[in-house]
Amino acid sequence: MNALHRMERFLDRHMIPFDIVTHPHSQTSTETARAAGIPLNRVAKGVLLDGAGCQMVAMIPADREIHLGKLCLDNGMEFSLADEASVSQLFDACEPGVVPGLPTAWGVEMVWDDDLLAQPDIYLEGGDHERLLHVQTRYLRDLFGEAPHCHFSQPRMQHVA
Repeated sequence: MNALHRMERFLDRHMIPFDIVTHPHSQTSTETARAAGIPLNRVAKGVLLDGAGCQMVAMIPADREIHLGKLCLDNGMEFSLADEASVSQLFDACEPGVVPGLPTAWGVEMVWDDDLLAQPDIYLEGGDHERLLHVQTRYLRDLFGEAPHCHFSQPRMQHVA
């Protein structure tokens, strides 16, 4: 079963309405937002993290980055960013480099940033580099289930070239 179909079944099972938005091929969340004509803060980006004997996906707005120290303090556990090979191995139904917007459909633990609640709707990676799932924010708690949530992101650092 491909990634998008898996997520569609998950959403249908939980009776969460959604739309599929297609966009030209993109590699990063910034490119995705631009290609789809969506504000960057309305795209939810999944980041795979390695912890002590476990992996977890952190969902944040795409215009932000994870503050690992805050996440570690809030969860009482040390985390580091996982490598791309780990992403591809865990989410083998997805195209390489894609962390799906619904890691719970794979049974993967997750945590989500409360900043996702600031928008009326969000767009989740559909498992490839050309489709997004569009969901109203009011369904976030149903979407992410019992997953913990807190504020652990910060504005993306501007890197000087």
